[in-house]
Amino acid sequence: MLQLFEKRILITGASSGIGKQLAIELAGYNARLILVSRNLERLKDVAEIIEGLYPENHKPVVVACDVTIEAEVEKAVNKVLSVLGGVDILINNAGIGVYGPLHKTTLADFKKVMDVNFYGAVNFTLQLLPSIIKNKSGCIVFISSVASIYGIPCYSTYSASKMALHSLSQNINTEFASQGICSLHISPDYTESQFFKNEKLTGGAHYHTEKYRLVEKTTQQIIQKIIHRKTDPVLSFRGKMLRVFAALFPQWIQYYFSKNASKLIFKTS
Repeated sequence: MLQLFEKRILITGASSGIGKQLAIELAGYNARLILVSRNLERLKDVAEIIEGLYPENHKPVVVACDVTIEAEVEKAVNKVLSVLGGVDILINNAGIGVYGPLHKTTLADFKKVMDVNFYGAVNFTLQLLPSIIKNKSGCIVFISSVASIYGIPCYSTYSASKMALHSLSQNINTEFASQGICSLHISPDYTESQFFKNEKLTGGAHYHTEKYRLVEKTTQQIIQKIIHRKTDPVLSFRGKMLRVFAALFPQWIQYYFSKNASKLIFKTS
């Protein structure tokens, strides 16, 4: 089991949603938090909430950073190294989405989503990896999605980015397991957050009507998976069933999502 008390934990996308709630709950372990987001004011608000809840614990370090810009990530990492000497747990949580059928999605949409969801995570991982290797311990966490299990209709860009994270996480585990370093690829289901309010809608489809899970439930599950070092957990029953059926009955899953897509996507002439 992984002990969280006093651990140095960096969270990207920490100004809202899952990242914000993870920061608040991890502060209860007196973790030494580094909160990263593009929005400095929102980060300060999160830090203020944490300091109000846990006045005796470590105060969070807030860093404004765009995960897609290598120079900003390098600057953020240098600050972390100078202040805390490194991190014990990196939580790559920053993410965006584009919703709409593939024929309404542009190359620019794919590039933007991959830049944040995949390359942003790669950016922080590569820049912090040398210090993690030097310490001969550490945990790299990728907050992914059930969309990494199978291509979800109207989420082609998002699914592709999360599937790429899955592969990256597997590579880290195979290459660095002998050095005490682990990677966790965690797949939540639809969770209430600003994510869905901020995602781009391309048009061409009805919006999905999925029920959202409470963010507190999702983050509590994530923390337990980190503590128990579960390398590839799926958090919802529906997600677990999707994984089983995708592996054992791929043609049925394709039929199921084809029917789903036909209900969502507007007919084209």
